[in-house]
Amino acid sequence: MEVPLTIASVEAAVAAARRLDHRVGPVAELAVGNLPDCFARLRIQLRRLIKEAHATYALLDMPDGPDDALWELGKNEMTALAHDVGELFAWVCAQDCLLERCECRADRLLRQLLREARVPECIGHSPKLGRSNCVLAGHFEAEPAGPKRYVLVDYRNNIEHAVQFHGGWRARLVTETGVQTIYTAPEYPHASLGGFHSNTRACVATVAAALSQ
Repeated sequence: MEVPLTIASVEAAVAAARRLDHRVGPVAELAVGNLPDCFARLRIQLRRLIKEAHATYALLDMPDGPDDALWELGKNEMTALAHDVGELFAWVCAQDCLLERCECRADRLLRQLLREARVPECIGHSPKLGRSNCVLAGHFEAEPAGPKRYVLVDYRNNIEHAVQFHGGWRARLVTETGVQTIYTAPEYPHASLGGFHSNTRACVATVAAALSQ
């Protein structure tokens, strides 16, 4: 659900969370002014609330449901709730976590930036390791329409691990002629956590440039 970022301050976000009137969970913590070190759990709860609001609206909008004012009121309330939660969700998604405490998946920002750059991407899984171990960007299908040209972005840990365990990105361009390393984070695979955002953006810029050639 794409919602414009209309909440422009922490105070507005706290007020929005308070209007949701939740007694427990990350939303309740935000409602009393407690900003989390990591916004992952808050995003999860808000995403769940959005789905619940849409599901309730769909139930109220069933063709064989009663045609009365209370049901119409319920539909309007669910529409307003989904909008309000969506606005708060958009604000939360734009916030940066405290990296040392961040529980977000390490590949979340990378994949988001790739999508914004209009670069096709997906998670790569290693049968040998038994886990997700990279992000594939570009034309990585088994039988692409054109020449093989994609980038494999990986790092030393499980790609599903949290940001706080990140060790830096390495990007390798794969073409018909071979494999070429096009980006390596400083000090990889033991890159400084403080450079996570800048290294991720630099990696995406390099990947996008390589695939545009």
